[in-house]
Amino acid sequence: MIRIALQSAAHHRRSFLATGLVILVGTTLVTAMAGILATGLDAGTVGADRPFLTQFPLIMGTWILAIVIFAVVSTVAVALDNRTEEIIGLRLIGATPEQVRHMTAVETAAISVVAAVPGALLGYLLGGVIVSRVVALGLISPASGFAPGVVLPAAAGLFVVVSGVLGGYLGARAAAHRSPVGAIDIGRARRQSPGIRRGAAVMLIAAGLTASATSLTMDAASVYATAATGPGVVLVSVGTALLAGEILALTNRVLGVVPDRGSAVGHLARINLRAVPQRTRPLVTFLVLFIGVSAGTLSMQAIENEANADSGGIGAVMASINYLVVVLIAAFMAIALANNLVSAINARQQELTDMRLVGATTTQVRGTVLTEGAVAVLASAVCATVVAAIAVVPFAIAKLGTPLAVLDPVPYVSMIAVAAVLTLGIIAVATQAPGRRAESG
Repeated sequence: MIRIALQSAAHHRRSFLATGLVILVGTTLVTAMAGILATGLDAGTVGADRPFLTQFPLIMGTWILAIVIFAVVSTVAVALDNRTEEIIGLRLIGATPEQVRHMTAVETAAISVVAAVPGALLGYLLGGVIVSRVVALGLISPASGFAPGVVLPAAAGLFVVVSGVLGGYLGARAAAHRSPVGAIDIGRARRQSPGIRRGAAVMLIAAGLTASATSLTMDAASVYATAATGPGVVLVSVGTALLAGEILALTNRVLGVVPDRGSAVGHLARINLRAVPQRTRPLVTFLVLFIGVSAGTLSMQAIENEANADSGGIGAVMASINYLVVVLIAAFMAIALANNLVSAINARQQELTDMRLVGATTTQVRGTVLTEGAVAVLASAVCATVVAAIAVVPFAIAKLGTPLAVLDPVPYVSMIAVAAVLTLGIIAVATQAPGRRAESG
């Protein structure tokens, strides 16, 4: 099975490129945080600098690791959708669902190790840049130079690899248990009961709101109010992302009561969203994470800026940290979003080509997929904005004494615009292939 898995990984190297990129960027970020943590624990570090150099990377590293695992699971699941026939063939010749999942885990382990090595090296560089920036801001002493060592960064890289393997195993669950002959698999249906997923989502959202609420008990001038709200925003965003299926179901209900104006593009998009919502679910998942985490953190920083308008020092430091969080996590999520979107569209190439062959114009084919993407962006934006704003409300009250500060539209509109441009731009480019293929055929 291991030999087959390695041969499969080599054969599907393009499909696993998305997973490799997620692991590469994830390893870079986590290793950088581990290097900063090692610097804080180093004997040569100035004692007054230890709190920041240990607390900051622990908080950031935990956020990033949680998102990496989530991203790998979703990325592997989308990649396996492109290999349905191969997996069915393995099942027909006797492979059990567990063997298929183990094979996928081995494949993911192989690509994870290959991607983690350069990721760890980039992590060293990124960690050094972050510490240099913090020194330049005056938050820590220049004497506390970047001293990452080897143990913690290596352990962090290994942990990401293990997380990737776990993500591959979990992500293959649905594909491995799919019936090879198309019959209804009662056991699989029972195993895929949404109860566990919904329960996990509720717990994550509750934990995030609880973390955010603790900022009300803290000194408004303390950095701990921000440290409590940041993870809260991440947790509620991850919990909401787990409900992507429910978000799409609600969206389809809303679309059901909106009059169909007879547009072929709109009509086809409605049918696709209603008939096969699982194709759009990964997109909604990543859009909710992207918009929720990024916009929520930017909203926090806008409130921080207003609260510290007349003071430099800690306000400038927190601004730098929060902007760094947004840049790092948003960049990672953008890569994961782009990878999954390209994989999902590649899986639909035959369908899109058939649409072109039966009479749909290239513009109609592209317009259909763009309309599906636009609906996904709109639905994700509404849900992500609501949950992120709710998570930031306690922070606004603690800092400014009013919840109305979360109504500032700039952080949310800006990140929704970025998500929309990224999503629709990738779709417009990726859907050019079916038209060219049909015309050449």
